[in-house]
Amino acid sequence: MIRRLSAAVATIVGTFLALVLAPDCALAERRVALVVGNSTYQSVPQLPNPGRDANSVAKMFRDAGFDTVETLINVGNLEFKRAIRKFEVTADQADIAVVYYAGHGLEIGGTNYLIPVDARLASDRDADDEAIPLERLVSSADGAKRLRLVILDACRDNPFVSTMRRERRNLATRAVSGGLGKVEPTMTDTLIAYAAKAGSTADDGDGEHSPFTTSILKNLPVPGLDIRLAFGRVRDEVLKATGSRQEPYVYGALGGGTISLVPAPVVPQEVPVSDVKADYDLVQKIGTKRAWEVFLATHPTGFYAELARAQMDALGVQPQLAAYPQTPPPSRDAPPTKEQIEWDKIKESVDIPLLQRFIKRFPDAPLAITAQQRIDVLKQAIQEREDRARVEREAARQAAEETKRKADAEKAELAAQRKREDDERRAREAEAAEKAKAAAAAAAAERKRQDDERRAAAAEAERLAKAAEAERKAQEARQKAEQAEREKAAAVAAAAKAAVEKQAREAEEARKQAEIAAAKETSSAEKKRLEEQRRAAAVEAERQAKAAEIERKAQEARQKAEQADRDRAAAEATAAKAAAEKQARDAEDARKVAELAAAREAACKDQQGRLDIIISKGSDGTGIDDLKAFAKTVSCDRLGPVVVAAIDRFNAEAVKRAATQPNSPQLVTSAQAELVRLGCLTGKPDGKLSDPTRAAFVRYFAIGGQPVEADKISVTQSLVGELTKHATRVCPIQCKSDETLKGNDVCVVNGKPAPAATASRKSDDEDKPRRKPASREADREPVKRARPENDAPRARQQAVARPSIVSGGGSGHSTMIGVGF
Repeated sequence: MIRRLSAAVATIVGTFLALVLAPDCALAERRVALVVGNSTYQSVPQLPNPGRDANSVAKMFRDAGFDTVETLINVGNLEFKRAIRKFEVTADQADIAVVYYAGHGLEIGGTNYLIPVDARLASDRDADDEAIPLERLVSSADGAKRLRLVILDACRDNPFVSTMRRERRNLATRAVSGGLGKVEPTMTDTLIAYAAKAGSTADDGDGEHSPFTTSILKNLPVPGLDIRLAFGRVRDEVLKATGSRQEPYVYGALGGGTISLVPAPVVPQEVPVSDVKADYDLVQKIGTKRAWEVFLATHPTGFYAELARAQMDALGVQPQLAAYPQTPPPSRDAPPTKEQIEWDKIKESVDIPLLQRFIKRFPDAPLAITAQQRIDVLKQAIQEREDRARVEREAARQAAEETKRKADAEKAELAAQRKREDDERRAREAEAAEKAKAAAAAAAAERKRQDDERRAAAAEAERLAKAAEAERKAQEARQKAEQAEREKAAAVAAAAKAAVEKQAREAEEARKQAEIAAAKETSSAEKKRLEEQRRAAAVEAERQAKAAEIERKAQEARQKAEQADRDRAAAEATAAKAAAEKQARDAEDARKVAELAAAREAACKDQQGRLDIIISKGSDGTGIDDLKAFAKTVSCDRLGPVVVAAIDRFNAEAVKRAATQPNSPQLVTSAQAELVRLGCLTGKPDGKLSDPTRAAFVRYFAIGGQPVEADKISVTQSLVGELTKHATRVCPIQCKSDETLKGNDVCVVNGKPAPAATASRKSDDEDKPRRKPASREADREPVKRARPENDAPRARQQAVARPSIVSGGGSGHSTMIGVGF
């Protein structure tokens, strides 16, 4: 039962809001818009209508109840890009996002561009830097949920086309067109509306708005009108207004539902009788005063309303909110009166004017009091509903503001959190990079150490192998020497033995012979034997001496071989020791290089942190001085270019700030250029607030009805902006004393008086030959135009001259025909 009562209360609130808050139903849908109008172009003639068109369209969106309407008039390149970036965030939270642009636009090589007021398009190469691609403007509305609409009043005859140089080589793909090319949206539920069909141009119009914008202002804010039907009406009206010269065109497609910029008002629906009976049965079961009041507030009229009032009468209470006074029942015996018959027709009505007409017809009837009471109750109920609606609207507004504030706070917190996360991520990446670099350096040092150890081990193994080989060869040499010595000794022994044996044989033979001859010559034989023995002893001594000499030489050869082996081993040990010492020195050098690299990286990290702190402070205050002082102490090589770039950027920002200060040379130069254009100053802009420049300002303010002293003139950005708003000449031309102003920009020399006539005809005839040349000479004399103090700026002054707004411009020449899109 409680749930049924809650449902009934919800039904009451819903019906109440539908009746009272019907105009505010659009609040359920978030709609945002970005409006841009560029008129005062700096390098081409100005356009009269885009600024007015943009302001009127922005007002149309605000009157239609759009939540956010961002309006930009005469924006430059950087401001234009920042506005697009800001609108991207706004459109992400919206259901409907609309972008309107009025100004110059052109197509280069199949790419559409929108032109800021400060664009300098000397060639087709400048478009990418000086202009805004149309695709970027279209994509700024991609975040909207239901509808993305881009309206472009930028198809005028473009003066940039005739002045731009074609520098791209591929001219076939870099063709330049004054209108905009066809663009097919890449996302669904997206429309791009052109003021004219792709490749054609649109009229700027002679009235307050262009024909396209005039029809937009008329048809788009119609409540409940589908956007496609609205642009269909715009097309028909523009074709009719321009004599079929201009046909607006819409690219893109939508679904089958109805989508309108301004929702149709909600019409309350009557509650079915079955629902009323169900609510009555529920409240009858509850049977309390509050329940019957809720029922009467939900269903104030009808059969069940009268039953509810009867129930409240039975409870002994009077209905308050929407309870109507009961009509006294007529007597059954008396015939119904006229006022009773009329009352029976309107007794169930809640139409106050109808009840008032009944009172006016029957002012003295008792039922008039009942009707007046019902009127009072109805007015009280309406007032209560309005009060509640006002309170609920205020609560809804406050809730929306609180939601927006919370969303902004959450967004700011999210942005701060993202920034912290990015900072932490960059710090982690930097730390990881440093660790990776240190690890790489350590790994490289370790690899070098291992390579050195491997090379040293290989060298040691090679040395040992060579030593072993040398030892083996020495051993073989010793063995060969010993073998040769043994063979030689054996040969010597064999030779000696053979000699001894030979000598023995010879001695034996001699002995035998001696014995044989002994008998013959005993004394001579003995002598001969002794002599032979002596010779044999001499031969033996000589043999032994030769054997001893051979042994000595063999001993010397062995000693030399051993000494060579010792020298070779010593040399190899020395080489191994030198290699080990060199390896140790290389390892120490590598360690020192690694330590130096680590120290240098730590210094770079510390200096990077100091540099980040200085850059985060910006160029204001002592930022540039701190950065220059830091540049003198920086030792990290990779930070040098970063510091130089930061100094250049800080200097540029300082110069830019200085340029915006009052009486800066840049502002004075801009003001002088505008004063020359407005005819108040002659001479070339030099950026100096000289006496002629002050005099020109005094003259300008005097013409505008704001006299000012020359020494109190201050050139500011607002003053320069005020000067740029004038599209025509302000200061009239000043002629010399012997000249007269003819028209608006020509000074003519006053004519000389004609010579006095004489009575003599002959003298007249004599004078004729002399006057004719003078007359012809006078006829040939050129008209002397008003000339400023110097001739240099005259061409510029006449080129930008316009009818004076001071003189009123009453002549036929006062109409200015500018170059349109």
